[in-house]
Amino acid sequence: MNSGIINQNDWFVGVFLLVSLLIIFRLPRRFPLSVSILISLFAIAVSRIADHLLAGPHVDLYDIMDANKIEYADLFTYLLYAPAAYVFIYAFDRLKPQGIFFTLYILVCSIGGIAVEWTAHLFDVFTYKEWNIFYSFTTYLIVQPLMICFFRFIKNQHTY
Repeated sequence: MNSGIINQNDWFVGVFLLVSLLIIFRLPRRFPLSVSILISLFAIAVSRIADHLLAGPHVDLYDIMDANKIEYADLFTYLLYAPAAYVFIYAFDRLKPQGIFFTLYILVCSIGGIAVEWTAHLFDVFTYKEWNIFYSFTTYLIVQPLMICFFRFIKNQHTY
């Protein structure tokens, strides 16, 4: 239980957010603010829903941060997904992979997601119980194409 002490998982979340936001703000602007916000909110919502289903009171496959209950500091963990999703969509929109390159893009990004998640696990952001990191790979293979579909939808609805 955290009880107000800043520990390694809090540091990981803070440093990851800071570094990823610095990266995002250094990138040339690619999308209108409204599209960037929608990408971020979609990523946060999907991660929150997944954690509620997989790490909630009824199914307890892993814990987030210090306990199996949500604390205020834990809410920042959901913000981790927003910059990662933004960079994922930014690179996708810039590279425009098609055919086999689309599949390779999803595979490479899923491996990258596993690497970041495993690092977060090493810093006790996630404590696996019945969860296995390879389950996350499957999750990324599903969520990332969904993110691309969502992006294509909002891009078609938005004129810029």
